[in-house]
Amino acid sequence: MYVLFGENVIHNDEMKEIIESKTDFKVIKDMTKGTKREDVHAFCLSVKISILNEIIEEEYDDFNLSEMEEDDVFDEYLSLAEEMALDMEEFIPEEAIIDAKAYKWDQSDKDIKVIVIIGNDQLEERKLRDIMKRLLTQAE
Repeated sequence: MYVLFGENVIHNDEMKEIIESKTDFKVIKDMTKGTKREDVHAFCLSVKISILNEIIEEEYDDFNLSEMEEDDVFDEYLSLAEEMALDMEEFIPEEAIIDAKAYKWDQSDKDIKVIVIIGNDQLEERKLRDIMKRLLTQAE
């Protein structure tokens, strides 16, 4: 599906390629059709725990994951994954808005799952939140 961002028209396959080539995320599933809208792209992404650990070690000198409670580690992973997803704003068209929600720590795959929505800047943020709620119920 094609979405108009200002004067740029981007297909969801192109957006998927941008995400996978310029970020540490892997696209698990294209959820664009599940939005039931023609002005957004939506994807389920994953990022490896090992990548998150590297970032935490690099950015936080006094941060020791092994000394933390599992719930605190989980919260840290989700926060970092969401932050990384929102940083994709650098690679998407200027006329786009983005929302991301990390929702699952898949310990068997050793990754964090994130849903990201990239919409036309004409879309209201309230609508973006509504779309996110709907996609979270569809996720796995």
